Amino acid sequence: MEKLHLIILLAELVISAWCNTLTTEPATVTKTFVPSQMLFTNPERGWSVQRYSHDMWGLDILRNSTEKVSLVHINIDLSGYVNSAHIGQAKLKEVRTALNSCRTRGLKVILRSAYAWTETLAPDPKDIQIIKTHVMDMQSIYNDYEDVIIAVEMGMFGPWGEMHSSHHSTINTQMYYPIAISALKQVHSTYMSALSTRRSVLVRRPYYIRQIFNDSKPLMPNEAYGSSTKARTGYHNDAYLNSKDDGGTFSHGWSRDQELAYIHNMTRYTFFGGEAYGTPNGEYNNGNNAMVESKQQHMTYLHRDYYKPIFDAWSNSIREDFTRKLGYRFELKSLSYSEEVAPGGIFNFILKVQNSGFAAMYLTRPVNLIIDNGKTGSQNIRYQTTLSIDVRTWTPEAGVVTIDRKLRIPATINQGLWQLLLALPDSSAQLQDDERYAVRFGNDNVWNADGTNLLVKDISITASAPGSHTNDDIFQEITITSTTTPTTSISQISAVKIPNSLILSATYDLVYSYHQVFIDADNNTATGYFVKSIGADFLVENSRYYDHKGNTGSDWLWQQINGTVTSSINDHQYVWQLPLASLKLSITSSSKIVFAGSKDDKENYSAVISVTINNS
Repeated sequence: MEKLHLIILLAELVISAWCNTLTTEPATVTKTFVPSQMLFTNPERGWSVQRYSHDMWGLDILRNSTEKVSLVHINIDLSGYVNSAHIGQAKLKEVRTALNSCRTRGLKVILRSAYAWTETLAPDPKDIQIIKTHVMDMQSIYNDYEDVIIAVEMGMFGPWGEMHSSHHSTINTQMYYPIAISALKQVHSTYMSALSTRRSVLVRRPYYIRQIFNDSKPLMPNEAYGSSTKARTGYHNDAYLNSKDDGGTFSHGWSRDQELAYIHNMTRYTFFGGEAYGTPNGEYNNGNNAMVESKQQHMTYLHRDYYKPIFDAWSNSIREDFTRKLGYRFELKSLSYSEEVAPGGIFNFILKVQNSGFAAMYLTRPVNLIIDNGKTGSQNIRYQTTLSIDVRTWTPEAGVVTIDRKLRIPATINQGLWQLLLALPDSSAQLQDDERYAVRFGNDNVWNADGTNLLVKDISITASAPGSHTNDDIFQEITITSTTTPTTSISQISAVKIPNSLILSATYDLVYSYHQVFIDADNNTATGYFVKSIGADFLVENSRYYDHKGNTGSDWLWQQINGTVTSSINDHQYVWQLPLASLKLSITSSSKIVFAGSKDDKENYSAVISVTINNS
């Protein structure tokens, strides 16, 4: 007999204020989780391998390889179509077959097309319209295989599709010259039309992004997670850690530090990956620096097989850390929950999670909470609800993220002990039931073979549990309305300078992805980033702090400062302690402070305050 799952999918429901007046709800208990050092696959991140669409060898062994590979970079050879108006049907069928091969093996894909895969000057079509038509020839493939394609590298121009040495370069009679702005913008615009609004194109240099949008500012928080062309444009580096300018990747008047600051801010919201290149154990590609810069640049994927001598020079521990930390790695920290609840009652749920990886998760997926009776076969009963959470906001900079919810337990649920499970399945209908595409949390003793993560195995559903209850027969997230409204979302603010530190404190009454403090050290609006009538020279964001490197005004360009920010969270109060020695400007009683909270496209600010000096 087939296994029966009783799945009840739910929407959010607002419950009126009368719920607040009812019986005291059951007490909560707290469970802590143990982080794991285990190496395992997770979708849309990690070490990648390269294959050609006409030669998709060795896919079966990838997921169980030492590096736990689940991402394939497929190169599409268009050399036979340089003079053809369209890509031939045989080639398009070949690409579909390659994508099917990955889909059936639990793998995700990045695509790149090019007209030569050796060092050849100007191998691409002279007519830019042919390139644009070839991009559009792939549109149906991009749509039909969106479930396994995480992004598309722009490619097309020059050898390897590395976007230099092209007929459309600024100088097209010599190698290595960049692509002219007009051609760059045309092909980028074509990709934006060919791809769905849920997928991105990755270009070869950060400079190209600044050219395309005629803007030196990276993607801003209020632009992130949207369908705009800027929000859907990322970057890849195929000379990663090669040299001061990464083999010409960084150039055009910007220093390496400026480029890294720009990339750091941009890649908080967009994909970044590539492959290493250069002499092993060099100044930049040595293992220690690779860890630092991969974290700084939010690296999601790295080519496993190139350049292998560089990786061989790393220690085993660093290679294993890359296996863990490329992309996201979500860890459960603690769970406070109702130990018992009545049928129809309210289940209190406060889960804390943290992303210990290099990068965010860039594609959306549901966050499902499940109660399961733990039985098998036809006796299994399962209730499921999707929480109102965007996992893309679980960034490394966000620190510990708190998910505080109340859920209505179905009134007709059987009494007994139930399991509480958490699942992050794929967002596509085709893959959502495939456990290979579900997210595994980085904790011991939580992963189940069906793609769920065990939170609690013994929640007691009993009619004798105290608390309010209804006759609602669905498992759902609920909102209990409050009779009072806070006057401000950021309050109880203070900034105190002691002999060696600056201590900042604020209470945040709303949930934010980023908790920020802007510091105008010199009290001069003619310098720094302009916000709430101050010119901020420094920015504290979650557990890091930054020096403003952009032009005065609205130029969002910050460089991370070396040093340790001591941060703590007590309920809704955030406290930061900054070492004054790390700041290039002195803090005085005239220095101005603004606290801020950012989530999605919303930004809230506190009042402006001055620093209090305490020399005792």
